[in-house]
Amino acid sequence: MKQRDKTKDTVIRREERSDGENRYLYELTVSESMNTSSFKLPLYSIRVSMTMADGGSTSAKAKEAFADAGKAILFYEKVVRNLATPIDLAYIMEDGI
Repeated sequence: MKQRDKTKDTVIRREERSDGENRYLYELTVSESMNTSSFKLPLYSIRVSMTMADGGSTSAKAKEAFADAGKAILFYEKVVRNLATPIDLAYIMEDGI
């Protein structure tokens, strides 16, 4: 039987922005995994959600992408500052800070 990953996610930053046409929601979360490989290590994730003028929505998440709070915050601020879309998130992750 497979055991589920037990984590506690906490939103530490949340911002809403708009470009006049679309609405963006950015979240920086921290979680502590109970898995043996990362036991009690805080891991940071970034989620980008976009709601378009026609009511459609999409989102993307860079799950547990950072173990360093400082780097996670710098990356999050870059994403928010540049109004990154869910599609952009993977490319920005690839390019780094």
